[in-house]
Amino acid sequence: MWLKKAARWAGRAIDQVSEKGGLVGFIGVLFLMGLTVADVFLRFFFGGHIGVTAEFTRYTMVLVGFLTLAWCASKGMHIKAGLIVDKLSPRAQAIFSILNCLVVIGVSVVIGWRAIVESVASQQLGEASSLTHIPAYPFYLVVSLGFVMLLFVTVGVLVKSIAKVVKR
Repeated sequence: MWLKKAARWAGRAIDQVSEKGGLVGFIGVLFLMGLTVADVFLRFFFGGHIGVTAEFTRYTMVLVGFLTLAWCASKGMHIKAGLIVDKLSPRAQAIFSILNCLVVIGVSVVIGWRAIVESVASQQLGEASSLTHIPAYPFYLVVSLGFVMLLFVTVGVLVKSIAKVVKR
């Protein structure tokens, strides 16, 4: 009984964190749209531009791309191989999902860990953007955070898939 409650609580917590990541990604896309429109407007009408657009775009895309990974996974919005898998029985689909989850968990662990290693190296080297001098290491941590959140969401999907296989 307490295990079910703990699992439900953990699932809700993971969903809330992934929703926050999705919201940050949404705000990032709005920011990029506004920045791009302003840059194009300035180029067209005044012959000038916003010099830091490329740097802001690069860093904002890191936020958008990696903080929304878990949100997409929790909503089932990732690309799927439905052409073949949809024709399988529900149990076979669950087995395929288990295999997929195991691969995603492995990739998430490796990339999340390596992003932390790169963040430490970047901080020690003092890497920063050329115009705004924004340090690069926090963005490596965002990559790691995105994959850690994806890892937790995928573990939840894995548990549900195992339950489908066990239930006959």
